[in-house]
Amino acid sequence: MTKVYACFSAAALTVACLCLVARADAQADETTFSTLYKFEAPAATTFTSALGSHPDTTPALGPDGAIYGMTSGGGQYGNGVIYRFDREDHQYTVMHTFSAMDANGDNADGASPGDGLTTGPNRVFYGMAILGGPNGNGTVFKITTSGEFTVLHAFSALDANGHNQDGKWPLRNIIIGNDGNLYGTTRTGGQNDCLFTHGCGVAWTIDGSDNFTVIHQFIADEGHAASLTQGIDGYLYGCAVWPATSLPPGPLPSGILYRMETSGQNFQTLYSFSQTNASGENKDGADCYEPLVEARPGVFYGGAIHGGTNGNGVVFRYSLWNPGDVKVGHDFSAMNSTGQNWDGAYPNGPLALGPDGTLYSTANGGGAKGNGVIYGLREDGQFEVLHAFSATNATTGANHDGAFPDNGLILEANRLIGIAIYGGNGSPAGYNDSGGTLYELTLDDF
Repeated sequence: MTKVYACFSAAALTVACLCLVARADAQADETTFSTLYKFEAPAATTFTSALGSHPDTTPALGPDGAIYGMTSGGGQYGNGVIYRFDREDHQYTVMHTFSAMDANGDNADGASPGDGLTTGPNRVFYGMAILGGPNGNGTVFKITTSGEFTVLHAFSALDANGHNQDGKWPLRNIIIGNDGNLYGTTRTGGQNDCLFTHGCGVAWTIDGSDNFTVIHQFIADEGHAASLTQGIDGYLYGCAVWPATSLPPGPLPSGILYRMETSGQNFQTLYSFSQTNASGENKDGADCYEPLVEARPGVFYGGAIHGGTNGNGVVFRYSLWNPGDVKVGHDFSAMNSTGQNWDGAYPNGPLALGPDGTLYSTANGGGAKGNGVIYGLREDGQFEVLHAFSATNATTGANHDGAFPDNGLILEANRLIGIAIYGGNGSPAGYNDSGGTLYELTLDDF
């Protein structure tokens, strides 16, 4: 198989040059893939399942060595669960089932939990639910390793214009700042009009006394809030999507990179991604949803799920030492008519940084069978497919390893741990109702 390398010079961390070199003799890392757990397929009409389905969230490691995570669907009421998986005895346990919603979409605890759990101190995990809560606009919560669940904040109701003070639809991951406070964003809601009537979203914080504060109201020129990470310099860095004051006639605007102080002051747009053409293609990527990772002081990497020269997304680098510029580390290749390529497509997952500088993540489409890949991008620019997810049964959507890997990976020693939303246990209702998997990839020459 031909490998593609994105080669950076030694000066790449400041002013980088990019070259593409085709190599046919490259050897990928030796890897061992293991399916740890296959989630239940949900019922075709009620979307319920006793133990949860569709693990559409990044898992987290607990202080006990177990894997903790969430499913966006399934559970007794079809609104997802929080689970624990013991790697010693492979015991799977449901720790919390999100409750039923009423006709208005309201409940007490939230529904369809967001992109991942964040490990905090004192055997606590923090997370968000996109829907549900007393006002139907989502919640922020915490759960202990013993299963004690607490709602920290329920997002408020919208007014007739789709606005509120604190936002709607909390997405991506919560981060814990250097000050010990929680930080996060909502995709919509807030006080300002954006492309859609629900507002542009907000950035928020919760302090050690569980006090919730909005630190930034996004505006149309900034776009809808997406992700946050804290840099070594203490600033909050992130992505926002679809910046525009009105709906354009063609593709949506591609998004921005930004930073601000933890107080929300001194908000700066660092970079604006170029507009895609009618085929969804551009030079630098579009729609960066996931948190950036700081590989070196002031040097950030991220993934854009769309854009690039083939419209299938890119991994990019932004350096504070070369402001106003983004370099593409890997441009995902074109797919054939059946959705297959060699390197994957749509890199919709945060990047995990290895000790040698290698970045690991997932692309949720493409690959040899069209069901996504796990990949590594080395510091010298070498891109490797570490696992291509297998074909699914045309009728049931079942396979042995999962399909549509999403939300990236966590790295523990030489193990990569992640989820695939579909595949695994199939369903008579087909691919979209297959259950998904929890998996582990061991890097044998790590």
